[in-house]
Amino acid sequence: MKIGEFVSMLNTTKDTVRHYEDLQLITPTWNKHFREYSKKDVLNFQVVRELKEYGLSLNDIQLIFSLKEAHSCGDKELVNKVVEQLSLHLYKLQTEEEELRVRRKTLESEMEQIRSLLGGDSGHD
Repeated sequence: MKIGEFVSMLNTTKDTVRHYEDLQLITPTWNKHFREYSKKDVLNFQVVRELKEYGLSLNDIQLIFSLKEAHSCGDKELVNKVVEQLSLHLYKLQTEEEELRVRRKTLESEMEQIRSLLGGDSGHD
């Protein structure tokens, strides 16, 4: 299929598709002057989209794809490397979540101090 059909099928943009091509996340073949996208490209695009929904960066996804190229899909080393990448990302999210929790509690405390200075008036009618 050509890029227009690919874009329409996946509800994306040509710019996004070309960017993923530049990153070698999808690799269409060339037929004369046109790119031809295969089922593999569709699947790879969907995998990229799903991994982005998990919060992985395109750099992380590139690493996973390069590991996939170096090993067969069901290879134990590949699976272990993917789990390792996902675990690192999970740790990063947990750290960010804890930092946000601390910032929220600090802000709540500051707001409470301001309210008490105003004589308990919360500013709500």
